[in-house]
Amino acid sequence: MQIHNSTQTSTLERLLGISLAAFSMFVVGYTASRVLLIQSTSQNTPIESTVTPHQASMWTDLGQ
Repeated sequence: MQIHNSTQTSTLERLLGISLAAFSMFVVGYTASRVLLIQSTSQNTPIESTVTPHQASMWTDLGQ
């Protein structure tokens, strides 16, 4: 019979610890990137000013 000390860890415990750490890092990274993207889009100029109009829209004044 083998007695497990508190310093011994099984493969399952290591796997669970690695999985928890990886999941935590994913959640933190995802949240930080979403916050960064939301802040950067709110500080940009309006979308309408960056859109190039279609070529046909330049001739609308000529027809009126």
